[in-house]
Amino acid sequence: MESRMTLSSDDLQYHRRVLISAAVRAGYAHTCRYEEPAARREIARMTGVVMSVCGPGRGPNTPTTLIEALHHPLARIAPSLFSDSHMGSLTVLDAGELSDDVYAEGCEDIVELLSGGVDPARRWLPTWAWMHGEMVEREAFQLINEGASEQEYTAHRYFVVKQPAGGERQLAEVFSQAAGMRKSVRYVPIPADQVFRGKWWWPCPVCQWPMHVDGGEVRCRFPLHNAAYFVRADSAKGRPLLQRRDGGVPRQPAARPFHREGPNRSMCVETAVWRHIVISGVSEIYLFERLEALQPRGVEVELWPGKDRYDLLIRVPATSWELRIDVKDYASAVSLADRLRRKPPAARTIVIPDYRGEAQRDELAELLPNLTVLLVSEVVKAVKAELRKAGRR
Repeated sequence: MESRMTLSSDDLQYHRRVLISAAVRAGYAHTCRYEEPAARREIARMTGVVMSVCGPGRGPNTPTTLIEALHHPLARIAPSLFSDSHMGSLTVLDAGELSDDVYAEGCEDIVELLSGGVDPARRWLPTWAWMHGEMVEREAFQLINEGASEQEYTAHRYFVVKQPAGGERQLAEVFSQAAGMRKSVRYVPIPADQVFRGKWWWPCPVCQWPMHVDGGEVRCRFPLHNAAYFVRADSAKGRPLLQRRDGGVPRQPAARPFHREGPNRSMCVETAVWRHIVISGVSEIYLFERLEALQPRGVEVELWPGKDRYDLLIRVPATSWELRIDVKDYASAVSLADRLRRKPPAARTIVIPDYRGEAQRDELAELLPNLTVLLVSEVVKAVKAELRKAGRR
């Protein structure tokens, strides 16, 4: 891979995203190779993409060797492409199935490998495997953006984050009451791998999206939500119960009945919407609600002003203090910094969830010296400090 060292930083990052995208697509195709006739052809096509990125004589050169390589960290395929990024530790396949890392991290670096509507795999590939996050968001809310007021847009987005799954009739009723609109993002039947014995499903206690079921294990596919359980018993009413995998004893989410048909059919937002809208929205709404609770003390806060021009506008009128923030939830600081350089944010303060940690905050601050980078908890502390200042006046 020595020849890759001559690539510019932008080209290096683009080649890395292409490799990750091809690996994710090939990995997904491998998982459905018996059901989807075009899957093996897709693996062959993605092998060609990987070979092109790696260069002559480097990297997997057959579909079989590519699939074998996807069971190991991607850095083994192209070490130089991942020399400045922890994304090289991404393992796409685990025992022949997609790893949770794909949902948690791989989705962040998806790019369109074939544009202009000529990608034949779009007929059967899930949108998250070929559509990057900004495109997912644009498509999801396209139906309501035209003609919707700012208040309607905020209500709709809030609804999607707070209600990513449920009974079809209940979702429609709640949406009509909460958002006051008829059009919503697309909800689909809960997939089979998120249903226990065809009868039950569990919402993640953090994001409320149906958790993945693997035999007697249940977990949210976003590992940082720290929601992983064993199915431990049937209650007297025949409802299965969960036990935390780490042995903790806090109350666990209750099983919900799965309805395959009828007005109460069990539905959820598509995986792409969950990954790119719901997960980030959880942190945005959490911070909004924390600050909204401080309104009696003199805080003003707006969520997604200007139809999501940025995420939060926070004011303390008594001191004329104001803060505009964008909440970002990325596994890779390098990938996030690259995206923010290519598309500078309207807000000059970037906020990351506490579970991303001080290390990522400091790394982003170094990569983005013209922006302020804070943890969610640091924003709350800053607002409370401003309120104390206002109280001393």
